[in-house]
Amino acid sequence: MQKIDTDFYQDEEYASTAAKRIQRKNRRLGKREKQARFVADLVEHAEKVPVDVHQNFTPSFKPGEHEGFWLISYLEEFYNNQLISDILWKVKGGKEANVYCCKAHPATGLDLIAAKVYRPQMFRNLRNDAQYRQGREVVDQQGKVANTRRELLAVKKNTHFGQELRHASWLESEYQTMQILYAAGADVPKPLARGNNVILMEYVGGDRSPAPTLNQVTLGASEARRIFEKVVNDLAIMLACHRVHADLSAFNILYWDGDFKIIDFPQAVDPRRNPDAAALFTRDVERVCQYFRRYKIGQDAHRLASDLWTRFQRDNALNANAADPLFDETMESIDG
Repeated sequence: MQKIDTDFYQDEEYASTAAKRIQRKNRRLGKREKQARFVADLVEHAEKVPVDVHQNFTPSFKPGEHEGFWLISYLEEFYNNQLISDILWKVKGGKEANVYCCKAHPATGLDLIAAKVYRPQMFRNLRNDAQYRQGREVVDQQGKVANTRRELLAVKKNTHFGQELRHASWLESEYQTMQILYAAGADVPKPLARGNNVILMEYVGGDRSPAPTLNQVTLGASEARRIFEKVVNDLAIMLACHRVHADLSAFNILYWDGDFKIIDFPQAVDPRRNPDAAALFTRDVERVCQYFRRYKIGQDAHRLASDLWTRFQRDNALNANAADPLFDETMESIDG
């Protein structure tokens, strides 16, 4: 049984004869034309495969041709492993990933699951992640550190294989961060599974209406104060777990039924290893405080960030040899 994977065919190191023929034909085309022609030819080639992924998994959601091709290919493994039984609708689209609402398989004990599906290679835009990658180890989809000469050289030269390693590391970092923070009691969606280009997590929202982001809702005065204090507590938990969100704002805090979940962690950094972590943390605090000023919560953002950071430095010693009981206990609970 053969599956057609657009990312596989994009890598000349592993490309088949059919993919190389398509690439040669498209060399003189412009970038957009090349992408469109490549996908069209690839779909035509896929029709010749004896068994296509569509024969095993036919979800209710009917996306466009190109989106459907890679969406079903990436989510089929979760269908086969009895984690999801259907794709119902698209929650949101983004530059790097789309989120879909899926019907959970009865074996999970859940009703709905959110699937964050990163876009295939030709649609990815991870060129601006250098600041977040400082001090971060490159890991593969199994969470193993990429440290062979071939892997390190591929990442350094930014080859197709190196880009794949970087992308796998980006996704794995997000999944591990969510595991750590959820186990530590932070307000984040429960991570359920991950695979090729996909993270499955707890769905937040209703049957046909996803939870709005915090910037889309109006809170009462007492509710705003309560949410603000909980977000500040989550910032402290993140630091205790050696994580800085690095892109926190009201746009990636989901609000639903009087509670909230912080989302989008691929760019999260380790404050022990990233030299820009303090500045990124201060920016997170500033954005949070800026939102809550509309509710007359006049917290000094710089002072709050300084207090939280100083407490983190005192409690964790901020060096590679410092022991962190909370972090160790969290990792033990995950491994157990």
